[in-house]
Amino acid sequence: MDRDELSSESVLETLLKTNRPPTDQETAIIQESMAPANAELKVVEAQISETIAHIQELESQVEQAVIKLQRLHEQEAAILDSFADHRRVLSAFRNIPEDVLREICVQACVKGDIPTLSYFGNPLPYVLAQICSEMRYIALTTPIIWTSMHVEIHPLHFDSLGQHEQVYSTLARRASTWFERAGGLGLTVFIQESIHSYVMPFIHVHEPHPSTILFDTLLSYSTRWKELEFDSRCGYDGMVSAPMIRIVALRAVDVPLLQSVTFYLDLMQPDSRLDDSVLLKVPTLKRVKLHTRNGPVFTVNWAILTSITLDEYSESNSHDYLVEILQQTKGLVFGDIGVGLGRLQEHYPDNINLPFLKTFFVRERNFGSATSGARSILDLITAPILEIFYVRREAFLDFSGFFKRSPRIRKLSMPYFDKDTLLTDTMAFLGHCPSLTELSLFPGNWMMDAPDANRFLRAFVEGDTGVICPRLQDFQFEGIYDFSLQTLRLFLEGRQRGIAARNVMPWKRLVIDIGGIKDREARQQASVLLLQKNAAGVIIRASNHK
Repeated sequence: MDRDELSSESVLETLLKTNRPPTDQETAIIQESMAPANAELKVVEAQISETIAHIQELESQVEQAVIKLQRLHEQEAAILDSFADHRRVLSAFRNIPEDVLREICVQACVKGDIPTLSYFGNPLPYVLAQICSEMRYIALTTPIIWTSMHVEIHPLHFDSLGQHEQVYSTLARRASTWFERAGGLGLTVFIQESIHSYVMPFIHVHEPHPSTILFDTLLSYSTRWKELEFDSRCGYDGMVSAPMIRIVALRAVDVPLLQSVTFYLDLMQPDSRLDDSVLLKVPTLKRVKLHTRNGPVFTVNWAILTSITLDEYSESNSHDYLVEILQQTKGLVFGDIGVGLGRLQEHYPDNINLPFLKTFFVRERNFGSATSGARSILDLITAPILEIFYVRREAFLDFSGFFKRSPRIRKLSMPYFDKDTLLTDTMAFLGHCPSLTELSLFPGNWMMDAPDANRFLRAFVEGDTGVICPRLQDFQFEGIYDFSLQTLRLFLEGRQRGIAARNVMPWKRLVIDIGGIKDREARQQASVLLLQKNAAGVIIRASNHK
């Protein structure tokens, strides 16, 4: 075969199908076909070499620039350090008026978390007093920032009684100095015990615990206590701690300023020393919070209180027990009650009239299914000026009567129930809340089937007799529920048109859950629509529970 009749492609094809070496003619043909590619390869390799050389040159320049920048930073630091004193003198901090600095200190020490008395660290009031001479003057001449103290009685990791006594003696001196700086103002004291606070192998059971040194000092200021919070959740052994016994033994003459008492107690059985205590009957008392596992632990003068908080974890917080309490609290302004398991009697001789109640939190634990219609303590309550109402409950309840008796509610958080598959009951309940401005709805049972929310959402923007909750502007609707894209658009835009004519307030903040929309495409379109409305100025957060 002549050379002309051979092509590089055919030669390659033939050789690749065999293991024989190429002939001289085939080798020449292949080499000749590679010539153009070899020439191009040399050009590319030359460009690679040039580029590498350029990069190396740039790296050298960058290295030099980094060295130069480091020197400049060093020069800058030296210059700044040379007139650091000048900048301190010209600091804007020096121009803050003294009364503003005082208010900053007050907000930090009084309005936030209560500063903690500590052996190893400095509490916030002491930190403020160590910033500079001016701040020290302000801290030491602002008594109110020294009126609150959190005391923790917890195990100390020391091996001897002497070391423990030394620590508690130091803490006692600090506590005394702290309260003396408060002048004659009323004090807020939060004492917190640990279940292991009093376990020390080197102390005999009948010997006083070293923490008594500190507690004696705290108790010596009881005549100035205005608010007392005592966390004594260490009663699993059936015993009440010694500090708790001493506190409940206080009388009116010992706490003439006391207005608020909070007790956290894990005691499982009643104790006569608590029941016989008169501390919660002192005439100055206005606010009581009881977080106990055994409801009627204390004897309380409920009639004088304006604020009560009763934890729901006590089985003794039955309907009957709470009805008896609320019938005595005629002056109640704030209530936060947990209703334990138990059934409400069918008939009571008197209802509960709370003419001054403005804020009410209720958490009910119920027997039976969520659709059983179990009665509620709310069926008995009349609160004509109630403004803030939060309720947690699983079993269905008709809120209509309670809302009719409380027409001024403006902030509401409530559940919707299993049986309310179209949310028509919820819609009817809200029809009795014309003053509502903030609303939070959530499922009474998070495992319930998704209700159809179309008619419900439309009721806020359209209706033959007017919309529900015309003043509502902040609406949080949690859970899994279904609705159409058309309904969502109408719900979002309906309050932006013709508002003045219908006396309906526009939306300001919405939390809408789109996870229950069954159609996937509609759910995506809903998400886009909510983003658009957010951009238009309405604050909208789209949840996506599934």
